[in-house]
Amino acid sequence: MAKQWHQLEKLDHKALKKLQAERERQKKQAAAEEARKRILITSGIVLFGICICIFGFFQIKAKSNAIDYAKERETYYVYKIKEITGNPQYTRMGVWETIDENTQQNISEIETGFRTNEKETIIVTLQLDNEIKLLENGEILVKRPVLAENENKVESEELDLVSGEITVAITLDGRDLLTINIPELDIVVTGKSGLFKVIFNQKKQQGEVVVKNGLVEVTRGNDTKKVTGFYKVTFDRNKLSKPTQASVIQYDWR
Repeated sequence: MAKQWHQLEKLDHKALKKLQAERERQKKQAAAEEARKRILITSGIVLFGICICIFGFFQIKAKSNAIDYAKERETYYVYKIKEITGNPQYTRMGVWETIDENTQQNISEIETGFRTNEKETIIVTLQLDNEIKLLENGEILVKRPVLAENENKVESEELDLVSGEITVAITLDGRDLLTINIPELDIVVTGKSGLFKVIFNQKKQQGEVVVKNGLVEVTRGNDTKKVTGFYKVTFDRNKLSKPTQASVIQYDWR
């Protein structure tokens, strides 16, 4: 009987030790699980903080880029007055003012008019270095350039020849961009390349386009004439002539 009780006590002792070991194992597992959770939570907080910092950085960078983009875009509306002779004038608000040699206007908001009197000239340089020289007793209206919608790139330049004579020099970068309108006669001159003149006698309501070199298109309605070097076209209220040979040495190309 005593032996049986001894065996039972021995069995109970083993069971107790096994139960204690199991409890210790569970406790260690619980502690390890708790530690893993703390690590995950800490890692999550750190990762979230890093994401916030990265997001903030890119937000700041995007804002900075947008500001830089807008500032750069404004520069694409700026043209320069390269050279003047005499005292030509300009207007942006209906009041004519004398131009200083260092005058540089920004046409991002409104059009700018220029006019000359006797023995006065002015050379205006557009964004891509296309040049317009207005000779004496003339007037032009430079319009706002058209930029690409999603990039800082000039898509077209435009001006009206109100009266007088202009000499136009098209650069390699400025090809196919510049349009010169003579609204009174519904004439549109597109400077494809080279050096050419557009002349409009407002009193007589007639004019001509003379090309020294390069290519120019002259359009009225559905009628378009291509004019190349040493050729010209004439126009008035009733017609746009075919291109004919021109004696370009008779014109002032300076």
